[in-house]
Amino acid sequence: MQILNWKIEPDLKKEIEQHYRTDFAISLKDSNPVEIIKKITFDNVAPNITIIDVKNFFRYINKNFLNNKIKGVGLEMGSGPGFFSAILADNERIERVYAVEVCENIVTELMPTVTNFVLGKKKSEKVVGVVGEFNNLEMKDNSVDFVFDFFSLHHSNDLQKTLSEIHRVLKPGGIVFCFDKARADYLKEDDLKNMLDKEYSEKAKEDMGVDIKKRLTRRMNGEQEFRLKDWKKYFMLTNFSNFEHYNIARSDSNIFFVRILKNTFSKLPPKIQIFFTSKFIDPDKKTYNDLSSENRVYTKLVNNFPKEISLIIGTK
Repeated sequence: MQILNWKIEPDLKKEIEQHYRTDFAISLKDSNPVEIIKKITFDNVAPNITIIDVKNFFRYINKNFLNNKIKGVGLEMGSGPGFFSAILADNERIERVYAVEVCENIVTELMPTVTNFVLGKKKSEKVVGVVGEFNNLEMKDNSVDFVFDFFSLHHSNDLQKTLSEIHRVLKPGGIVFCFDKARADYLKEDDLKNMLDKEYSEKAKEDMGVDIKKRLTRRMNGEQEFRLKDWKKYFMLTNFSNFEHYNIARSDSNIFFVRILKNTFSKLPPKIQIFFTSKFIDPDKKTYNDLSSENRVYTKLVNNFPKEISLIIGTK
């Protein structure tokens, strides 16, 4: 597997060297790939998810929201051990995917194991591991067909700069699609600060490989919170020609009637779902987990995922 090393700012490099994921990656280097995916990609919160689940999810998103634009050369931001990059690289329309991850040990020790598992050794060459950061993509202008992330860009300490770099490397007409968190616009700055300053539970720390006695908040873990209007603002400031957002919601529920209703809606085309959910089911934009519910679409394909998803799309 080819591995590239891009420039990382000294302060960030020092921070990563001291980050819990650096040692956690070393502790998993002899683990089987399923264990690595479970613990690093999904932080131990999606025990039932499978490769087939993720492949079906990507196909659904590509067909219904991206006009089948996932093709050519791609780049994943904050790839972890490269699981999602490998899933996409298995598509014959994909030439290559650059999997960018700031933690060197994850790239060097875990990524080859995971990509070989998903693709087989020969095909895994379609994934290029990159030790690098969001704001310094060492790629030529207009060289990439698509960029994506899976719950990574909310770790950017300068989202405008990150999106500007993404815009630079994308070809004209290229897309960026983010599976991330767009919080509801009714939230105030203090609400966002409180989210970031809340300490992780002991269970969450244990799942992440952190000493449960150690204090760790989401802010300390390098996370940020962006509302839907913040995402839109930064996309517009970085000259993307188009911005879209969808709330990809589970079709399951513990309440029988609600489950039947969601399952029924999930069988409808997304455009029809959005019309009905905005007009009749969700007129006040009530949200789940404080995510924006704008353009809500139900699908069983996220039932095994750890959380509902904000799909954010930008076109160059």
